[in-house]
Amino acid sequence: MIEEKINNSLKELENGLKDLESARKQVEKTIGSYENLSKTTREYANELGNIATKAQEIVDSIGKDYNFKIKEFERDRDTIINASNDATEKIINAAEEFKNSLSILKTRLNYSIIINVISFIAIIAILILQFM
Repeated sequence: MIEEKINNSLKELENGLKDLESARKQVEKTIGSYENLSKTTREYANELGNIATKAQEIVDSIGKDYNFKIKEFERDRDTIINASNDATEKIINAAEEFKNSLSILKTRLNYSIIINVISFIAIIAILILQFM
């Protein structure tokens, strides 16, 4: 009977140790899972930080390129405006010179007509005097 009690006690102790061993393994698995999850979370957070840094670098690069292109566009626009203004001024000057030359030509033509009319009257007067 004592042996039986000792055997029963040993079996209970053995079962208790098995349960304790199982619980210890479960705790180790949980700790391992937590450590892996913690490591993975840290890596994920680091990657998100790297992505944010790269995205900011891209935004900064696009901003610099945009500002450069805007300045270049404004420079080209100013060049075109200045060239257009110069061309317009030259056209206006040429038109004014042409107008002045037409005015001189008109004056000369008026004088020519007057001289021709006087010459015509003089010829008629000579012809009339000859026939008289």
